[in-house]
Amino acid sequence: MDKFLNLGVAAHIRAASPGGPRYDATMSPEQRRSAENAIWLCNTCSKVIDDSPDAFTVDGLHAWKVNAEMAASRDSKVTADHVGSAIVELEALRLEILRFSSYWQSFDPTNEWPSKSPFEEVSRNIIKHSQLRIAAYEEQLSPRISDALSLAMVILGPDSTEVKNLASVSEYARTNYLSMMECARALQKVKDVLTMR
Repeated sequence: MDKFLNLGVAAHIRAASPGGPRYDATMSPEQRRSAENAIWLCNTCSKVIDDSPDAFTVDGLHAWKVNAEMAASRDSKVTADHVGSAIVELEALRLEILRFSSYWQSFDPTNEWPSKSPFEEVSRNIIKHSQLRIAAYEEQLSPRISDALSLAMVILGPDSTEVKNLASVSEYARTNYLSMMECARALQKVKDVLTMR
């Protein structure tokens, strides 16, 4: 026989009887017993919430329930293999960004500034180098960063602070070396959160 540990209680969002927390006299008995009016809580939270009805409103508890159900649905689709694969890919991508940045920096024409060459020639070389670097970034790294971001969104959810940060920095990471380093740091932060799951 399968065993399980029950650590929670089914609680009412709006009280089942008069005098209870958040009681709504306009509700029918069926509405009070419905799943829509129920929320699964740990024993401690159930007590705290019922003892503080002004702090825990009906709207707040409904929002809490919706968020918890979305997280549970998302997490049920994510296996340890998904998380492990994501961690490996994020680290490989982070290291690739660092290698890419180091490689392109090693022969960046701005390293030779000031130069004895004419200003126009130096400017053309800097622009050409920048264009080539951005094209290489778009071809080699952008698709992988996009895939990593999609994977992180599935596992951590689009509202995760780390996912939002990665999405933000990846928008402009191609533009310069500092932005690439910021993208590498954002990947590290996502990886750190996944490692703790």
